[in-house]
Amino acid sequence: MDKTRNLQSYRSRLQDKAAAAKYSDRFESGSRKRVDQREQKAVKQIFSALPDVKVVLDVPCGAGRFAATLGAGGRKLIAIDVAEEVLEHARERAKKAGVKAEVLQGDASKLPLSNQAVDCAFSNRLLHHILDRKERLKIFAELHRVTRRFAVVSFFDYHSFGFVRKFLKAIKGRKPPYEGQPTFEQFTAEVNEAGFNVRQVVPTGAPWIAQKYFVLERR
Repeated sequence: MDKTRNLQSYRSRLQDKAAAAKYSDRFESGSRKRVDQREQKAVKQIFSALPDVKVVLDVPCGAGRFAATLGAGGRKLIAIDVAEEVLEHARERAKKAGVKAEVLQGDASKLPLSNQAVDCAFSNRLLHHILDRKERLKIFAELHRVTRRFAVVSFFDYHSFGFVRKFLKAIKGRKPPYEGQPTFEQFTAEVNEAGFNVRQVVPTGAPWIAQKYFVLERR
C-alpha cells in the first residue's frame, strides 16, 4: 500500500503558507474550475433536499471553497481543517460570502466537537486520499458521532471505467493507485459498518466521471 496516501501524510499537506495559498487558488481556473462548478451544483442540489439542516460541518474545509454553498439560507457553518495555514483562507472566504461560520483547527479522525453537534457533516475530497480501510472507518466513525442525522461524503469510483482511466493517465506518464481504492460495493459496506444508511448517491457529471456524493443518514 502507498504509505503516502494515509492520514499522517494528509495532515501535513498544507502546513505551509505557500502551499496553502496555491491550494486556495487551485479551483479558480482551467479544468479544475469546471470540476468546482460540477461539485458546487451537486452539493447545492443535495442540501436543497435535506430537511431541517441548520448547522453544517465542513471537514476538511481546505480554503473554504464550499462556504457560500454550505452556508446558504442562513445555515451555520463549522469549518475544520488540520492546517492553520489554509484556515486563514477559509475564514476570509466565509467572511466575503457573509456566512455565519466558526472556523476551527482539527483532525477529521478526532474532531473537536461534541456528539451530534451538527445536523449534517460534509466531507469532500478526503477519503480517496486514505487507502487504509481502518483509517477510513475511523473518519466515518467521527462523522457518525458528531452528526445528528446526515452526512455527505465524496467518493471516487475509480474502478468504474478503470481501464480507460489507467490508459489516459499512462499517456500523461502517471500511474495512479487505483488498485488501492475501494470499489463502490466496498465503500458502501464501510458506510453501513459505520452506522449509516445510504439515502442517495449523486453523480457530479456523466457516468464516466469518477466523483460521486454519498448522502448518508444515521441509523
